[in-house]
Amino acid sequence: MKKSLLLSTLLLSSFAFASDYMYEISPLIGINSAEGNLGFKDNAYITGALEFQMNTPDSKISPEISLLYAPNVDYSKGGSTDVMRLMANGVYSFKKIQTITPFVKAGVGMEFLTTNKAGNDDRPFADAGFGLKAAITKQIALKLEAVYMLKPGFTHAGSADSNLVTLFGFNYAFGAKGSQEVYHEVYKEESSQTQSKLQKEASETQTAQKRVIPPVEVIPVAATDIKVTQTNQFDNLKKEEAIDLHIKFQYKSTSVANSSLGTIKKYASFLKKHPNQRAEIIGYTDSIGSAKYNKKLSKKRADAVVKLLIENGVNPSQLIAIGMGEENPVADNATEAGRAQNRRIETKLIK
Repeated sequence: MKKSLLLSTLLLSSFAFASDYMYEISPLIGINSAEGNLGFKDNAYITGALEFQMNTPDSKISPEISLLYAPNVDYSKGGSTDVMRLMANGVYSFKKIQTITPFVKAGVGMEFLTTNKAGNDDRPFADAGFGLKAAITKQIALKLEAVYMLKPGFTHAGSADSNLVTLFGFNYAFGAKGSQEVYHEVYKEESSQTQSKLQKEASETQTAQKRVIPPVEVIPVAATDIKVTQTNQFDNLKKEEAIDLHIKFQYKSTSVANSSLGTIKKYASFLKKHPNQRAEIIGYTDSIGSAKYNKKLSKKRADAVVKLLIENGVNPSQLIAIGMGEENPVADNATEAGRAQNRRIETKLIK
């Protein structure tokens, strides 16, 4: 049962992929291969295409509008026509394989002809296709796709007219997700595997902290002889030494998680004991989203930590908030675990 559940999880995760950007636009050119009995002089003719895709954060199916246009397509018995097709498709993108993103699409469309001849006229059609995008940069990719179109009708042999279009061109992605009021930083909930690992580590830490204290002889002493020493994890922090505060934030927010408030209080206590020390609070993100957006988000999270330190009694003149965005990664951004490590708040004492 557990093995089958794990296999199902792995299969689902291998197919789930979401683009980092809200919008994609693709100028393409290719060949339309028409069914042989449609009355065209050449069954294969050149066509251009322009596609616009919107990647919605809450859906794995991305809506796409496509415009295909082929001018001056000759009929076999004289004359010509422009062929224009308008399509509305749903696009499903699979998980990226290194730099390659495969996808499939399906939908409906409408074909328009400037000259109706040889049984060809304006009619709706259904389409389905597949393709892939090969990344060149973070936002630009080569795009290759094939789309099969089936237009119902009884004018020619059979009950439908068939066309196969193969297209090649470029894909440009833009508009970081969540650039409206919702922060885009993808603090996804950890996978079950990662959560199990964290839980295991926490359990081991708790076990290590439980120590058997042997019986000792109790000797009465005066209350004035008792000295209470409180330790602070930051007491040995050196100047110019950057450490990770391990601050966690609420999902898609700059609000510090309750589990991290204790760490902030301890660091505030340390800074209050050393009023002549100044500290940089440095925010980092992973590489998901645009560099500009990540820089802004990391600064906002650093500001949130500074605000809490001030609320805990730290002099504002001791604190400097810095947003570094996706710079200086400490782990591989290609994995979820690596991205989680890169989303961090560091602190460094300065002169």
